[in-house]
Amino acid sequence: MWTHPPPDPPEHPLVRGYHNLKYSISELTSLPPSTIDIILPSITTAATALTLVYVYRNYLKRYPDSNSLPPHFFRRKGLYGKVVSVGDADNFRLFHTPGGRVMGWGWFPGRRVPEGRKELKGQTIHVRIAGVDAPECAHFGKPSQPHSAESLKYLTSLLTSRYVRAHLLRRDQYERVVCSVSMRRRGILGLLGFKHDVGLLMLRDGMAQVYEGTYGIEFGRREGMERKYRAAEEEARAKKVGIWGLKGVYESPGQYKARFGGKEGPFTPSAPVPPEKTAGEKVKGKRGVSSAALASEVKPAARGRKRKAPVVTVVRVVKRRKATTTDKKK
Repeated sequence: MWTHPPPDPPEHPLVRGYHNLKYSISELTSLPPSTIDIILPSITTAATALTLVYVYRNYLKRYPDSNSLPPHFFRRKGLYGKVVSVGDADNFRLFHTPGGRVMGWGWFPGRRVPEGRKELKGQTIHVRIAGVDAPECAHFGKPSQPHSAESLKYLTSLLTSRYVRAHLLRRDQYERVVCSVSMRRRGILGLLGFKHDVGLLMLRDGMAQVYEGTYGIEFGRREGMERKYRAAEEEARAKKVGIWGLKGVYESPGQYKARFGGKEGPFTPSAPVPPEKTAGEKVKGKRGVSSAALASEVKPAARGRKRKAPVVTVVRVVKRRKATTTDKKK
C-alpha cells in the first residue's frame, strides 16, 4: 500500500513544448478576428526577419580575415573557400567564399576571387593545418630542414586554387586559425570524388608527422582522428616514404624549432654580439659617432653631476623669501 502516490515521471521536453504550442494556438484562436488579422502579419514579419539575419550571419556573410571571425564559430562552424597561396608546408591562405558556386562565386559578376597580391591584402584567412607538423622552410635567416622543399611542393600542388572546407578549432600564438581541412579530389571522368582530410593525406605520403607539441594539440572535431593520424604516420614510417626515407639522424620539426628558438627568429649562442655593437644599439640619436665615443661623453657627465645642488637652491630661495617677509613687517 502506498501511503503517498508515486510522483509522476518527468515530462519529455518535446511533449512539454507541444503542449505549450497547443495552448498558445488555442489562446490565439480564441481572440476576435480583427485582433488576429493584426497580430499574425506582425509575428510572421518578425520571424522572417530574424531567420534572414541568422542565415546571413552564419552562412552567407564573408569574413575577410581571422580577426573578423566570431568567437562562437570555433568548434562549431566550417568555412568554405579557395586556397590562394601556400606559404609553408603546413599552412596556407584561404579566401572565404560563403555558399560557393551556388551563391555565384567564380561565375557571377562581382563575385570573383581576387588574384593580385594587392587585392588579396587583408582579405584572406591564415590557416594552420591541425594535428600535423611539416619540415620547416628557411625563415628569418634559419636554414631549411631536409625534405622541406618536397613537402611544400606537395601541399602547393594539392591545395593551390582548390576549394576546401576548414573546420575552425582555435587561434594559435601566431594569430593563425588552426583548422582541420577537408577537400574533394577529382574522381572518375573528372568528377568530384569523396572527401579527404588534408592532414591525413600528408601523413600517409610521409610529407609531415603528427604534431608533438605539449600545448594546444588539435586533431579535429571528429572522434578517433588522433588514432587515425598516428596509424597513418606509423604506416608511412614502415614504408620509409617521404621524411621517413631520409638518411642520417632525423630531426623532427619540434626539435628544430627548439634548437633555433621557435619561429620568431634565429638564435645562435655560438655567435655572441660584440660589446661595441650592443652599446651602439642602446644609445640612439647620433649617426656617424662610434658607441665608444658616445659612452665617453655620457660617463663624465654622469660623474660630474651634483645631486645636492637643487636642494641648496631651494634652501636659498626659502631663506630669501623669509628675509623679504621680515623686511615688509618692519
